[in-house]
Amino acid sequence: MELSDVAITAGIPRGQRPRVARLYWQAFHRKLRPALSDEQRAVPYLESLLADDRVVCAHADGTVIGVVGFSLRGRAAVGFSFAELRARYSTFTAPVRALLLGVLERRTHPGSLLLDGISVAPEARGLGVGTALLAHVRRLALDEKMDAVRLSVVDTNPRARDLYQRLGYVAEESASIGPLRRLYGFRTATEMVLSLEGKRS
Repeated sequence: MELSDVAITAGIPRGQRPRVARLYWQAFHRKLRPALSDEQRAVPYLESLLADDRVVCAHADGTVIGVVGFSLRGRAAVGFSFAELRARYSTFTAPVRALLLGVLERRTHPGSLLLDGISVAPEARGLGVGTALLAHVRRLALDEKMDAVRLSVVDTNPRARDLYQRLGYVAEESASIGPLRRLYGFRTATEMVLSLEGKRS
């Protein structure tokens, strides 16, 4: 497979919602496992919450091989729902699960598009799929008259941080999760910003 074989489109191709949810889980299971438990329950939960208009997919031969989700104007790619937590887990554990998800919540900034997460299938890594997805999101942010694209990268993913820096993202503030690091699998998360001011044609 080459990058020329890959299509980048907004939305989730028909029949690919389970695949997109699974890619999300594969990329972020360490952070999500405390709240969502095992893959068998987490993937259907994530699938039920995916917002088609807040997702960009890379696909080849009808199969999604990469996905990036984003938050824009108050709506996220995966809008975690307490009602769905109760329905898919239990009334008793839902409050604790909601608190564990709340630790991962990130603040939004007016005039900014916020990346919720990016994931590329193992068989498609090294082709430039992640870079192509980020380029698509940058164009989308410009079309939406946003001033910046923001994202968060954890200290256990230095390769991702290097990629973002090469694409022009600048590190701003870092936040530690303290003693919760053993639970979530990372110590700090750094917010990075790609300024779009003066970039509109």
